Amino acid sequence: MCSTAAEVQAIVEAPVEKAFEHIVPIDLTSIFTGYGPLPAVVGTRNQTGGWNAASQTRTVLLSDGSSAQEALTEYEYPTRFGYTVKGFTGVLRFLAREAHGEWWFERVSGREATTIRWRYEFVGQTPLMKPLLCFITRLWRGYMHKALKLSMAQVEARED
Repeated sequence: MCSTAAEVQAIVEAPVEKAFEHIVPIDLTSIFTGYGPLPAVVGTRNQTGGWNAASQTRTVLLSDGSSAQEALTEYEYPTRFGYTVKGFTGVLRFLAREAHGEWWFERVSGREATTIRWRYEFVGQTPLMKPLLCFITRLWRGYMHKALKLSMAQVEARED
């Protein structure tokens, strides 16, 4: 059975507030650097607000010349945020109508550390595209793992 959702989790050596404050508005170009056939993020434009409240939006620009619209849908400092990505202009527009991402931040008992969990789910255009979308999701999970590791390295570097 294939899934169109991927999830990754890790522990970062930083208080939950610091992890949240760094990761929510993170520079996407510093963590989405490409993964196999999946393009890198090369910038954002038309961002509304400081990326710290639900309903703020931006356009994400990708290295293959495509873009997508991203909107914060949930913002619960310092434990959770969620977002929707839609309006894909690249190849993904044929497979996915939209995607939903969600991050959770939880204190690790007895330590100055935070468990970070990130879930991302693609919503397919049609049931016929599900096998291809499942393949993309498997690739995306690897990309998520790489992006989470880069995010954590930035958070921990700021702690030193």
